[in-house]
Amino acid sequence: MVRTWIAGALVALAGTAATIAAANPGTPDIAEEAPSDTGVTTIEVAPSGNLRKDLGESAGLTLPGSDVAHFEVVVHDIAIIDSCPGRAAGAERAPERSHFVVVDLTARMSDAVATDVLGGADLFMPLSPDAFTLVGRDGSVRSDLLTDAAWACFEDDALAAPFVGPGESTSGLVVLDSDVASGVLVYAPDGPGWEWEFGQ
Repeated sequence: MVRTWIAGALVALAGTAATIAAANPGTPDIAEEAPSDTGVTTIEVAPSGNLRKDLGESAGLTLPGSDVAHFEVVVHDIAIIDSCPGRAAGAERAPERSHFVVVDLTARMSDAVATDVLGGADLFMPLSPDAFTLVGRDGSVRSDLLTDAAWACFEDDALAAPFVGPGESTSGLVVLDSDVASGVLVYAPDGPGWEWEFGQ
């Protein structure tokens, strides 16, 4: 069965994804209509087209007229570390680049999304390292953030699931291997998404 990213089925963030509007006519721009349960009263759109979020603030996707976010993600913390506990043997691992950027997040998807979006298509939102990018202070983009060293960090029970589907939730870490220790973390698996400042 073909799996579809829910972002492509729900909304065009910042109004730039024409293919989303074509797939689901009448879908609102979430930059204009935030899910009511996120607690957001003002929405800041970055020049990149992503929605800017603070740590601990909910980011969500919704449908027209809905008061419930079909998908939500909260980034609780973004830590910069120079080593991590390795899997199994527990030996410390060093990054292949300069730093590990460790994202502590919680994500959930409503079980209603299976019927509310695209007639029950097999939907999911990816949370693996390749769903994230980092933008350095100089504006340069890092997108290849999964290395063998990053994969070897932490035990499985400390890590977030690589994707979340209808009725599922996950909490844990996503480990990125980076040569920058500050900038912007971007989660945008299908066009514009959300971003968080990190580092000093």
